[in-house]
Amino acid sequence: MKNLVLSAFAATALTVGATTAPAWADHNHSADEAHAASEMLHSGVWSKKSFKSSGDWSIVKEGDRMLIKLSDDFKTRKAPDLKIFLSPLAAADANGKNATNGSMLIAPLSSNKGAQTYEIPAGVDLADYKSILIHCEAYSKLWSAADLV
Repeated sequence: MKNLVLSAFAATALTVGATTAPAWADHNHSADEAHAASEMLHSGVWSKKSFKSSGDWSIVKEGDRMLIKLSDDFKTRKAPDLKIFLSPLAAADANGKNATNGSMLIAPLSSNKGAQTYEIPAGVDLADYKSILIHCEAYSKLWSAADLV
């Protein structure tokens, strides 16, 4: 049965010709177009507050969505309640006690390492915020921060 399926596939490929791309090629092409349509709004590296976080972060606009992206090499110390916030405070002014004051909770951190993407809620104006924070809300401990530049 496998030989019949392969033979039918091979016959179709030969009949269609070498210039026709397989159906899955369009999917990859669309992903490239979506990536090309991304607009970088902010990016940077983390500044240590209580604990070091490494790796890059960026805020990108993809279509009508804004996303926070943490790089493949993102890494920070584990904690029970780490969350990502946008803060109206500059990174230098933020601390564990004021980190959530006027801040926008984006999401709980899904992992303490590796690439991650978080959607910023629709209608959020980034001009209202000066920094991005990783904060342990349960213990009021500001892990790391970075200015939106």
